[in-house]
Amino acid sequence: MSTSVVEKKIPSGAIASHVLLAGDPKNPPAILLHGAGPGATAASNWLRCAPDLAKHYYVIAPDLVGFGQTELPAELPTHILGWIGHRVEQVLGLMDTLGVERAHVVGNSMGGALTLHALVQAPQRFDKVLLMGAIGAPFEYSWEMKRLLEFYKDPRPARYKEVIESFVHDPAAVPGLDEIIKQRYAVAMDPKTREMTNLLFQAQAAGMNDLTVPEAQLGRLPHPVLLVHGRQDRIVPLDTSLYFLKHLQQAELVVLDRCGHWAQTQRWDAMYPLIVKHFGG
Repeated sequence: MSTSVVEKKIPSGAIASHVLLAGDPKNPPAILLHGAGPGATAASNWLRCAPDLAKHYYVIAPDLVGFGQTELPAELPTHILGWIGHRVEQVLGLMDTLGVERAHVVGNSMGGALTLHALVQAPQRFDKVLLMGAIGAPFEYSWEMKRLLEFYKDPRPARYKEVIESFVHDPAAVPGLDEIIKQRYAVAMDPKTREMTNLLFQAQAAGMNDLTVPEAQLGRLPHPVLLVHGRQDRIVPLDTSLYFLKHLQQAELVVLDRCGHWAQTQRWDAMYPLIVKHFGG
């Protein structure tokens, strides 16, 4: 069975999404939702992981609305909740187009908040869930998070390197990190991407905690949720996963040592078996 990754433009509600696909469509579908750093796309988050997951699942990884090559809505939101709403509709529309009735989902950082909002809106469309360094809980911005959101005030390569290295525990222990930084910086500095991401960051900075999913809504979600958090995460604090652990119906937490915000990059050795065990396969 081929585990190669293909890129396609796929209708997803009112817009067309740029999507990475891998694996046999007859396998259980697994949707991968990326985070929101400068230069973020489905490929920057998941391209190295997709071939492994494609051995077990039909992998679906979209560029979320506002990122990558996915189309923009006719009217751009001015608040983070508006962006998340468009992304929920995007994911559900993509599932409809692909004929996916129900899917597992992995949500990283902002993709974690998106996952929770999608579960609240359409719980019947999702099966098992893995949240990785997810937002969607109340928290205070770290220095590193503030630096990320203010990146375009000083978008030099050296500053970008500083921002991205704050995502990992030990930059020297991440093979190919310099190439990842180079590729993501090129995306982040594309004029159209820069304009859009700056707009997104303004919306996020003004309303990040508005993405908090209330305790009562979390308590009604029936889905089995595995929470994964890096012990040395300097972007999103471990307290966010503890909030989810406290209020979700079915939740377990795994804290990974020697790991910052990018568990899929630093600790794939642990993440891969965790996903397969949790989702089955």
